[in-house]
Amino acid sequence: MRTRRAREGLRRGRILAAAAAERKPGARRVPVKPAAANGRYGRRQASSVSHPTITAAPNLDRATIGSLIADLDRELRARPARVTIDLGAVEAFDSAGIGGVVSGMRRATAAGVELKLRGMSQPMLDFFSLVSVQRLVQPEAKVGRPDPVTRLGRLVEPMLQSARAVFELGTQTAHELLVGPFRGRWLRLDRTAIEVDHCGAGALPIVALIAFLLGLILAMQAYVQLRVWGAEIYIADMVGVSVLSEIGPLMTAIVLAARTGSRNAAQLGSMVVGEEISALEQMGIRPLAFLVAPKVVACAFAAVTLGVVFDVTAIAGGGLFAWAIADITLDAFGAQLRTALRLSELLVAVAKSATFGAVVGVVGCALGLRVRDGSEGVGRATTGSVVLGISLVILVDAVFVTCQRLLD
Repeated sequence: MRTRRAREGLRRGRILAAAAAERKPGARRVPVKPAAANGRYGRRQASSVSHPTITAAPNLDRATIGSLIADLDRELRARPARVTIDLGAVEAFDSAGIGGVVSGMRRATAAGVELKLRGMSQPMLDFFSLVSVQRLVQPEAKVGRPDPVTRLGRLVEPMLQSARAVFELGTQTAHELLVGPFRGRWLRLDRTAIEVDHCGAGALPIVALIAFLLGLILAMQAYVQLRVWGAEIYIADMVGVSVLSEIGPLMTAIVLAARTGSRNAAQLGSMVVGEEISALEQMGIRPLAFLVAPKVVACAFAAVTLGVVFDVTAIAGGGLFAWAIADITLDAFGAQLRTALRLSELLVAVAKSATFGAVVGVVGCALGLRVRDGSEGVGRATTGSVVLGISLVILVDAVFVTCQRLLD
Protein backbone atom coordinates (compact mmCIF):
# COMPACT_ATOMS: atom_id res chain seq x y z
CA MET A 1 0.00 0.00 0.00
CA ARG A 2 2.77 2.43 0.88
CA THR A 3 4.54 1.58 -2.40
CA ARG A 4 1.41 2.39 -4.46
CA ARG A 5 0.90 5.71 -2.70
CA ALA A 6 4.55 6.61 -3.33
CA ARG A 7 4.19 5.93 -7.03
CA GLU A 8 1.05 8.07 -7.31
CA GLY A 9 2.76 10.91 -5.50
CA LEU A 10 5.75 10.73 -7.82
CA ARG A 11 3.50 10.85 -10.88
CA ARG A 12 1.55 13.87 -9.57
CA GLY A 13 4.81 15.65 -8.88
CA ARG A 14 5.97 15.20 -12.47
CA ILE A 15 2.70 16.54 -13.83
CA LEU A 16 2.87 19.63 -11.64
CA ALA A 17 6.50 20.23 -12.65
CA ALA A 18 5.58 20.08 -16.33
CA ALA A 19 2.69 22.50 -15.82
CA ALA A 20 4.97 24.92 -13.99
CA ALA A 21 7.48 24.76 -16.81
CA GLU A 22 4.80 25.72 -19.36
CA ARG A 23 3.88 28.79 -17.30
CA LYS A 24 7.46 30.06 -17.19
CA PRO A 25 8.10 33.20 -19.30
CA GLY A 26 9.90 32.54 -22.62
CA ALA A 27 8.63 28.97 -22.91
CA ARG A 28 7.28 27.95 -26.44
CA ARG A 29 4.87 25.21 -27.42
CA VAL A 30 5.65 23.23 -30.60
CA PRO A 31 2.37 22.45 -32.35
CA VAL A 32 2.01 19.00 -33.84
CA LYS A 33 0.45 19.01 -37.27
CA PRO A 34 -2.27 16.46 -37.69
CA ALA A 35 -1.84 13.89 -40.45
CA ALA A 36 -3.40 14.88 -43.72
CA ALA A 37 -6.72 13.24 -44.28
CA ASN A 38 -6.89 10.73 -47.07
CA GLY A 39 -8.83 12.08 -50.03
CA ARG A 40 -10.93 10.13 -52.44
CA TYR A 41 -8.30 9.98 -55.19
CA GLY A 42 -5.02 10.53 -53.36
CA ARG A 43 -3.39 12.28 -50.44
CA ARG A 44 -0.82 14.98 -49.93
CA GLN A 45 2.05 14.57 -47.51
CA ALA A 46 4.06 17.62 -46.46
CA SER A 47 7.35 16.01 -45.50
CA SER A 48 8.84 19.47 -45.32
CA VAL A 49 7.76 22.95 -46.10
CA SER A 50 9.77 23.18 -49.39
CA HIS A 51 9.49 19.57 -50.59
CA PRO A 52 5.85 18.43 -50.51
CA THR A 53 4.89 14.96 -51.73
CA ILE A 54 1.67 14.06 -53.51
CA THR A 55 0.65 10.43 -53.38
CA ALA A 56 -1.38 9.10 -56.32
CA ALA A 57 -4.40 6.86 -55.89
CA PRO A 58 -4.26 3.14 -56.72
CA ASN A 59 -6.21 3.78 -59.93
CA LEU A 60 -4.57 6.45 -62.07
CA ASP A 61 -7.17 7.03 -64.77
CA ARG A 62 -9.55 9.63 -66.12
CA ALA A 63 -11.67 9.58 -62.96
CA THR A 64 -8.81 10.20 -60.54
CA ILE A 65 -6.31 12.31 -62.42
CA GLY A 66 -8.30 15.50 -61.82
CA SER A 67 -7.76 15.31 -58.06
CA LEU A 68 -4.05 14.71 -58.56
CA ILE A 69 -3.73 17.75 -60.82
CA ALA A 70 -5.74 19.86 -58.35
CA ASP A 71 -3.38 18.89 -55.51
CA LEU A 72 -0.39 19.68 -57.69
CA ASP A 73 -1.79 23.10 -58.59
CA ARG A 74 -2.24 23.92 -54.90
CA GLU A 75 1.34 23.00 -54.17
CA LEU A 76 2.66 24.92 -57.17
CA ARG A 77 0.92 28.09 -55.99
CA ALA A 78 3.12 27.96 -52.90
CA ARG A 79 6.23 28.04 -55.12
CA PRO A 80 8.14 25.21 -53.44
CA ALA A 81 11.64 24.27 -54.50
CA ARG A 82 10.60 20.74 -55.43
CA VAL A 83 7.44 18.66 -55.61
CA THR A 84 7.41 14.88 -55.59
CA ILE A 85 4.63 12.70 -56.99
CA ASP A 86 4.62 9.29 -55.38
CA LEU A 87 3.33 6.68 -57.84
CA GLY A 88 4.24 3.67 -55.74
CA ALA A 89 0.63 2.92 -54.78
CA VAL A 90 -0.61 2.92 -58.39
CA GLU A 91 -1.98 -0.48 -59.33
CA ALA A 92 -3.72 0.37 -62.61
CA PHE A 93 -3.40 3.28 -65.03
CA ASP A 94 -4.42 4.33 -68.52
CA SER A 95 -3.31 6.87 -71.12
CA ALA A 96 -5.45 9.61 -69.56
CA GLY A 97 -3.70 9.17 -66.23
CA ILE A 98 -0.23 9.22 -67.78
CA GLY A 99 -1.24 12.22 -69.87
CA GLY A 100 -2.28 14.00 -66.69
CA VAL A 101 1.11 13.28 -65.11
CA VAL A 102 2.85 14.69 -68.19
CA SER A 103 0.57 17.73 -68.01
CA GLY A 104 1.57 18.21 -64.40
CA MET A 105 5.23 18.02 -65.36
CA ARG A 106 4.61 20.69 -67.98
CA ARG A 107 2.91 22.93 -65.43
CA ALA A 108 5.73 22.49 -62.95
CA THR A 109 8.28 23.34 -65.62
CA ALA A 110 6.34 26.48 -66.53
CA ALA A 111 6.21 27.48 -62.85
CA GLY A 112 9.94 26.90 -62.39
CA VAL A 113 9.43 24.08 -59.87
CA GLU A 114 11.36 20.82 -59.97
CA LEU A 115 9.01 17.83 -60.22
CA LYS A 116 10.13 14.33 -59.26
CA LEU A 117 8.34 11.07 -59.96
CA ARG A 118 8.86 8.34 -57.41
CA GLY A 119 7.86 4.71 -57.17
CA MET A 120 7.01 4.07 -60.83
CA SER A 121 6.32 0.44 -61.70
CA GLN A 122 7.89 -1.35 -64.64
CA PRO A 123 4.73 -1.16 -66.84
CA MET A 124 4.64 2.58 -66.20
CA LEU A 125 8.31 2.90 -67.12
CA ASP A 126 7.64 0.95 -70.33
CA PHE A 127 4.77 3.29 -71.17
CA PHE A 128 6.93 6.37 -70.63
CA SER A 129 9.64 4.89 -72.84
CA LEU A 130 7.28 5.01 -75.83
CA VAL A 131 7.20 8.82 -75.86
CA SER A 132 9.77 11.55 -75.50
CA VAL A 133 8.79 13.03 -72.15
CA GLN A 134 11.35 15.82 -72.39
CA ARG A 135 9.97 16.93 -75.72
CA LEU A 136 6.43 16.95 -74.32
CA VAL A 137 7.38 18.82 -71.18
CA GLN A 138 9.57 21.49 -72.74
CA PRO A 139 7.65 24.51 -74.01
CA GLU A 140 7.52 25.03 -77.72
CA ALA A 141 10.14 27.41 -78.95
CA LYS A 142 8.67 30.53 -80.45
CA VAL A 143 9.86 30.90 -84.01
CA GLY A 144 10.01 34.43 -85.24
CA ARG A 145 8.49 35.37 -88.54
CA PRO A 146 11.17 35.25 -91.22
CA ASP A 147 12.00 38.31 -93.22
CA PRO A 148 10.69 38.75 -96.79
CA VAL A 149 13.99 37.66 -98.34
CA THR A 150 13.93 34.38 -96.40
CA ARG A 151 10.32 33.71 -97.35
CA LEU A 152 11.11 34.38 -100.98
CA GLY A 153 14.11 32.07 -100.78
CA ARG A 154 11.97 29.27 -99.35
CA LEU A 155 9.66 29.59 -102.34
CA VAL A 156 12.32 29.91 -105.01
CA GLU A 157 14.87 27.38 -103.74
CA PRO A 158 12.70 24.26 -104.32
CA MET A 159 11.87 25.49 -107.81
CA LEU A 160 15.55 25.97 -108.63
CA GLN A 161 16.41 22.55 -107.20
CA SER A 162 13.68 20.93 -109.29
CA ALA A 163 14.85 22.75 -112.43
CA ARG A 164 18.41 21.63 -111.74
CA ALA A 165 17.30 18.01 -111.29
CA VAL A 166 15.36 18.17 -114.56
CA PHE A 167 18.34 19.63 -116.43
CA GLU A 168 20.78 17.05 -115.04
CA LEU A 169 18.48 14.12 -115.82
CA GLY A 170 17.79 15.52 -119.28
CA THR A 171 21.49 15.70 -120.14
CA GLN A 172 22.07 12.22 -118.74
CA THR A 173 19.17 10.81 -120.77
CA ALA A 174 20.36 12.51 -123.96
CA HIS A 175 23.85 11.12 -123.37
CA GLU A 176 22.40 7.65 -122.79
CA LEU A 177 20.32 7.76 -125.99
CA LEU A 178 22.99 9.30 -128.22
CA VAL A 179 26.22 7.86 -126.87
CA GLY A 180 24.94 4.65 -125.32
CA PRO A 181 24.49 2.71 -128.60
CA PHE A 182 28.15 3.28 -129.46
CA ARG A 183 29.09 1.64 -126.15
CA GLY A 184 26.76 -1.31 -126.47
CA ARG A 185 23.94 0.14 -124.34
CA TRP A 186 20.94 -0.04 -126.64
CA LEU A 187 17.50 1.26 -125.88
CA ARG A 188 15.28 -1.41 -124.34
CA LEU A 189 12.52 -1.69 -126.93
CA ASP A 190 10.40 -4.01 -124.77
CA ARG A 191 10.17 -1.43 -122.00
CA THR A 192 9.64 1.34 -124.54
CA ALA A 193 6.71 -0.52 -126.13
CA ILE A 194 5.05 -0.96 -122.73
CA GLU A 195 5.46 2.74 -121.95
CA VAL A 196 4.12 3.74 -125.40
CA ASP A 197 1.02 1.68 -124.72
CA HIS A 198 0.49 3.49 -121.41
CA CYS A 199 1.23 6.95 -122.83
CA GLY A 200 -0.37 6.80 -126.26
CA ALA A 201 -3.18 4.26 -126.29
CA GLY A 202 -4.45 5.30 -122.87
CA ALA A 203 -4.61 9.00 -123.79
CA LEU A 204 -6.11 8.54 -127.26
CA PRO A 205 -9.81 8.89 -126.32
CA ILE A 206 -9.42 12.07 -124.27
CA VAL A 207 -7.14 13.63 -126.89
CA ALA A 208 -9.62 12.88 -129.69
CA LEU A 209 -12.53 14.32 -127.70
CA ILE A 210 -10.67 17.52 -126.83
CA ALA A 211 -9.48 17.93 -130.43
CA PHE A 212 -12.94 17.53 -131.94
CA LEU A 213 -14.52 20.02 -129.54
CA LEU A 214 -11.72 22.55 -130.00
CA GLY A 215 -12.06 22.27 -133.78
CA LEU A 216 -15.76 23.05 -133.50
CA ILE A 217 -15.11 25.97 -131.15
CA LEU A 218 -12.41 27.50 -133.36
CA ALA A 219 -14.59 27.21 -136.46
CA MET A 220 -17.53 28.77 -134.63
CA GLN A 221 -15.48 31.73 -133.37
CA ALA A 222 -13.94 32.29 -136.81
CA TYR A 223 -17.36 32.08 -138.49
CA VAL A 224 -18.79 34.80 -136.24
CA GLN A 225 -16.08 37.24 -137.30
CA LEU A 226 -15.59 36.24 -140.95
CA ARG A 227 -19.24 36.21 -142.02
CA VAL A 228 -19.37 40.00 -141.49
CA TRP A 229 -17.00 40.34 -144.46
CA GLY A 230 -18.37 37.41 -146.41
CA ALA A 231 -15.10 35.48 -145.99
CA GLU A 232 -16.45 32.27 -144.44
CA ILE A 233 -14.13 30.20 -146.61
CA TYR A 234 -11.19 31.32 -144.48
CA ILE A 235 -12.50 29.23 -141.62
CA ALA A 236 -10.25 26.51 -143.06
CA ASP A 237 -7.21 28.78 -142.72
CA MET A 238 -8.05 29.73 -139.14
CA VAL A 239 -8.65 26.18 -137.99
CA GLY A 240 -5.88 24.49 -139.94
CA VAL A 241 -3.02 26.90 -139.22
CA SER A 242 -3.85 27.46 -135.54
CA VAL A 243 -4.34 23.77 -134.81
CA LEU A 244 -1.32 22.55 -136.73
CA SER A 245 1.11 25.21 -135.56
CA GLU A 246 0.15 25.83 -131.95
CA ILE A 247 -2.93 24.28 -130.43
CA GLY A 248 -2.31 20.70 -131.49
CA PRO A 249 1.20 20.21 -130.05
CA LEU A 250 0.48 22.37 -127.00
CA MET A 251 -2.77 20.69 -125.97
CA THR A 252 -1.31 17.24 -126.55
CA ALA A 253 1.65 18.07 -124.32
CA ILE A 254 -0.66 19.42 -121.59
CA VAL A 255 -2.71 16.21 -121.64
CA LEU A 256 0.48 14.15 -121.45
CA ALA A 257 1.80 16.25 -118.56
CA ALA A 258 -1.42 15.82 -116.61
CA ARG A 259 -1.77 12.13 -117.34
CA THR A 260 1.60 10.55 -118.13
CA GLY A 261 3.97 12.95 -116.37
CA SER A 262 2.12 12.58 -113.08
CA ARG A 263 2.00 8.82 -113.53
CA ASN A 264 5.76 8.62 -114.09
CA ALA A 265 6.45 10.78 -111.03
CA ALA A 266 4.14 8.70 -108.82
CA GLN A 267 5.53 5.40 -110.09
CA LEU A 268 9.19 6.29 -109.67
CA GLY A 269 8.50 8.04 -106.37
CA SER A 270 6.83 4.93 -104.99
CA MET A 271 9.79 2.87 -106.16
CA VAL A 272 12.16 5.23 -104.37
CA VAL A 273 10.13 5.03 -101.16
CA GLY A 274 9.96 1.24 -101.42
CA GLU A 275 13.73 1.10 -102.09
CA GLU A 276 13.12 -0.62 -105.42
CA ILE A 277 15.49 1.76 -107.16
CA SER A 278 18.23 0.80 -104.70
CA ALA A 279 17.41 -2.86 -105.30
CA LEU A 280 17.85 -2.39 -109.07
CA GLU A 281 21.21 -0.74 -108.50
CA GLN A 282 22.29 -3.60 -106.23
CA MET A 283 21.34 -6.05 -108.99
CA GLY A 284 23.55 -4.17 -111.46
CA ILE A 285 20.63 -2.66 -113.40
CA ARG A 286 20.97 1.02 -114.22
CA PRO A 287 17.68 2.85 -113.52
CA LEU A 288 18.52 5.44 -116.18
CA ALA A 289 18.62 2.83 -118.93
CA PHE A 290 15.93 0.54 -117.54
CA LEU A 291 13.31 3.08 -116.47
CA VAL A 292 14.05 6.67 -117.47
CA ALA A 293 15.17 6.35 -121.11
CA PRO A 294 12.19 4.17 -122.20
CA LYS A 295 9.76 6.54 -120.51
CA VAL A 296 11.25 9.63 -122.17
CA VAL A 297 11.33 8.04 -125.65
CA ALA A 298 7.79 6.75 -125.18
CA CYS A 299 6.54 10.20 -124.18
CA ALA A 300 8.21 11.80 -127.21
CA PHE A 301 6.80 9.19 -129.61
CA ALA A 302 3.34 9.37 -128.04
CA ALA A 303 3.33 13.15 -128.27
CA VAL A 304 4.04 13.01 -132.01
CA THR A 305 1.38 10.38 -132.77
CA LEU A 306 -1.21 11.99 -130.51
CA GLY A 307 -0.39 15.36 -132.05
CA VAL A 308 -1.17 14.01 -135.51
CA VAL A 309 -4.42 12.53 -134.23
CA PHE A 310 -5.26 15.85 -132.58
CA ASP A 311 -4.63 17.83 -135.77
CA VAL A 312 -6.72 15.51 -137.96
CA THR A 313 -9.60 15.33 -135.48
CA ALA A 314 -9.67 19.09 -134.86
CA ILE A 315 -9.63 19.87 -138.58
CA ALA A 316 -12.41 17.33 -139.05
CA GLY A 317 -14.45 19.10 -136.37
CA GLY A 318 -13.89 22.47 -138.04
CA GLY A 319 -14.82 21.04 -141.45
CA LEU A 320 -18.00 19.56 -140.00
CA PHE A 321 -19.03 22.94 -138.64
CA ALA A 322 -18.17 24.67 -141.92
CA TRP A 323 -20.26 22.15 -143.86
CA ALA A 324 -23.24 22.12 -141.48
CA ILE A 325 -23.47 25.78 -140.45
CA ALA A 326 -21.43 27.92 -142.86
CA ASP A 327 -22.64 26.14 -146.04
CA ILE A 328 -19.07 25.40 -147.19
CA THR A 329 -18.65 22.15 -149.06
CA LEU A 330 -16.05 19.68 -147.91
CA ASP A 331 -14.22 19.93 -151.25
CA ALA A 332 -13.94 23.71 -150.94
CA PHE A 333 -12.84 23.39 -147.31
CA GLY A 334 -10.15 20.85 -148.25
CA ALA A 335 -8.89 22.94 -151.16
CA GLN A 336 -8.59 26.06 -149.00
CA LEU A 337 -6.87 24.00 -146.31
CA ARG A 338 -4.24 22.72 -148.76
CA THR A 339 -3.60 26.27 -149.85
CA ALA A 340 -3.12 27.51 -146.29
CA LEU A 341 -0.88 24.76 -144.94
CA ARG A 342 2.78 24.21 -145.80
CA LEU A 343 5.09 21.26 -145.28
CA SER A 344 7.45 23.32 -143.15
CA GLU A 345 4.67 23.99 -140.64
CA LEU A 346 4.00 20.25 -140.41
CA LEU A 347 7.67 19.55 -139.74
CA VAL A 348 7.82 22.26 -137.08
CA ALA A 349 4.72 20.80 -135.45
CA VAL A 350 6.29 17.34 -135.34
CA ALA A 351 9.50 18.75 -133.84
CA LYS A 352 7.46 20.65 -131.26
CA SER A 353 5.48 17.58 -130.27
CA ALA A 354 8.59 15.43 -129.89
CA THR A 355 10.33 18.09 -127.79
CA PHE A 356 7.26 18.65 -125.63
CA GLY A 357 6.89 14.92 -125.03
CA ALA A 358 10.55 14.55 -124.06
CA VAL A 359 10.25 17.48 -121.65
CA VAL A 360 7.18 15.94 -120.00
CA GLY A 361 8.94 12.60 -119.66
CA VAL A 362 12.11 14.06 -118.18
CA VAL A 363 10.21 16.25 -115.70
CA GLY A 364 8.10 13.36 -114.41
CA CYS A 365 11.08 11.05 -114.03
CA ALA A 366 13.33 13.70 -112.44
CA LEU A 367 10.81 14.68 -109.77
CA GLY A 368 9.92 11.06 -109.12
CA LEU A 369 13.52 10.03 -108.53
CA ARG A 370 14.14 12.79 -105.96
CA VAL A 371 11.17 11.92 -103.74
CA ARG A 372 11.72 12.22 -100.00
CA ASP A 373 9.44 11.98 -96.92
CA GLY A 374 7.46 8.91 -97.95
CA SER A 375 3.95 9.13 -99.35
CA GLU A 376 3.75 12.87 -98.74
CA GLY A 377 6.78 13.34 -100.97
CA VAL A 378 5.16 11.22 -103.67
CA GLY A 379 2.15 13.53 -103.63
CA ARG A 380 4.33 16.61 -103.92
CA ALA A 381 6.29 15.09 -106.78
CA THR A 382 3.09 14.18 -108.62
CA THR A 383 1.67 17.68 -108.31
CA GLY A 384 5.00 19.31 -109.11
CA SER A 385 5.45 17.22 -112.25
CA VAL A 386 2.20 18.55 -113.70
CA VAL A 387 2.90 22.18 -112.80
CA LEU A 388 6.54 22.19 -113.85
CA GLY A 389 5.85 20.10 -116.95
CA ILE A 390 3.19 22.46 -118.28
CA SER A 391 5.31 25.51 -117.43
CA LEU A 392 8.35 24.16 -119.28
CA VAL A 393 6.22 23.14 -122.24
CA ILE A 394 4.90 26.69 -122.59
CA LEU A 395 8.43 28.09 -122.18
CA VAL A 396 9.80 25.78 -124.88
CA ASP A 397 6.88 26.70 -127.12
CA ALA A 398 7.74 30.37 -126.74
CA VAL A 399 11.33 29.58 -127.76
CA PHE A 400 10.08 27.67 -130.81
CA VAL A 401 7.80 30.50 -131.92
CA THR A 402 10.51 33.11 -131.44
CA CYS A 403 13.06 31.13 -133.44
CA GLN A 404 10.50 30.37 -136.16
CA ARG A 405 9.60 34.02 -136.57
CA LEU A 406 13.24 35.09 -136.62
CA LEU A 407 14.03 32.55 -139.36
CA ASP A 408 11.08 33.46 -141.55
